[in-house]
Amino acid sequence: CQNPLNRCLGMTTLYMVKSNPVAGKEDAYNRWYSDVHLPEVLRIDGFQTAQRFKLPPRQVQPNHTHTYLAIYQINSNDVDGTLANLSKATWMNLSDAIDMTSLEIDIYQAMGDVQS
Repeated sequence: CQNPLNRCLGMTTLYMVKSNPVAGKEDAYNRWYSDVHLPEVLRIDGFQTAQRFKLPPRQVQPNHTHTYLAIYQINSNDVDGTLANLSKATWMNLSDAIDMTSLEIDIYQAMGDVQS
């Protein structure tokens, strides 16, 4: 494996979740997302890594609709299996602090190796 970022599994696949907290519940949202949700997702077979991001005030383009982003690396050799495992994970805890009406989930697959 030449690229340690893809964990020698071939193509990198990212499961990306854009979200917002419910108004007035940002602290609860962040505690749940970091302390409960990420660890639960990483227990699901096929999810390999997870990292959260917050949109800073300085941006290149205006008018963003989401404040938070979570990026998960998933098993590129079995994306469908990983997504099936996620849909079967009915044991996960959902918080009332996440605004489910604004949730946006996308899956991206790498088009080549990481360049530096």
